[in-house]
Amino acid sequence: MSLRRFVVPPAAVTSGIVLLRGDAAHHAAVVLRMQPGERVLVVDGSGLERIVEFTSVSPREITGQVVETRRGTPQRVALTLIQGVPKAAKMDQIIRMGTELGVREFIPVLTRRTMAEGKGRAARWRRIAAAATEQSRRADVPAVRDPRLLAEALDGLPPETLLLVLWEGEHVRTIGSALRTDPRRERVAVLVGPEGGLDDDDVREAVGRGGLLVTLGPLVLRTETAGVAALAMVLYEHELRE
Repeated sequence: MSLRRFVVPPAAVTSGIVLLRGDAAHHAAVVLRMQPGERVLVVDGSGLERIVEFTSVSPREITGQVVETRRGTPQRVALTLIQGVPKAAKMDQIIRMGTELGVREFIPVLTRRTMAEGKGRAARWRRIAAAATEQSRRADVPAVRDPRLLAEALDGLPPETLLLVLWEGEHVRTIGSALRTDPRRERVAVLVGPEGGLDDDDVREAVGRGGLLVTLGPLVLRTETAGVAALAMVLYEHELRE
C-alpha cells in the first residue's frame, strides 16, 4: 500500500524529527483525518525520501519520527525549461506538467515578444511545483526562478549544458538527432518562446551562446504545448529508447 506523500521545507527536518505546519498539517489532520501512529512519506527537495510515523497530530502542527530514509530514483538527464512567460494562467499548467516530467529547474524569461512579465507570480508557481511533486512521487522539488531577461538566463547556464532552441524555422534537426550527436546530453535545457514565438534576434542570441535549433515537426504548437512536447521527447531518448 502506497504512503501519503508530503513536501516540506528542508528546515522542517531536524535530527530525525519532522514537523508539518500550515496547509500540510491542516490537510493531514482535518481532510485526511490522520492519527498518531500513521505513516507518511516526506520529501524536502533534497532527493531523499523519509518514511515518517506521526507522534502528535493537530490542524496547526504535526510531529513525526523518521523511521526510514532512502534516496529517490533520479532521472538520467538534468532538465531545465527556459520558458518565455505566457499570458494568463498558462505558466501554471506548464509548471505542473513540467514537474511531472522531471524538470529540475524552470527559468521564466522575458523575450522580445513577451507580453506578460509574470511579476509576483513566482511564489504561486513554486507552490504549484511542490503540489505536482507530491502527485508525481518525485523526491526532489524543482527550482522555479523569478522571471529574468533571456540573455541573463542563457548566461547563467552551466557550460556543459546542451541548449535546444525550439524554432519553427528549423526543418531538419530533431531533438533525437541533436541528442544522439552531441556529447552534452546529460544536462539539457529547452528554450521555448512565448505566444508568437522567439523572434530572429532571440534566436541569434541563443545560437550565439551555443544553442542548437530543433524542430518539433511540421505543425506549429502553442507555447504551453511546445515545451511539454519537447521535454517528453528528451525523456524518451534518455529513458525509453532501446
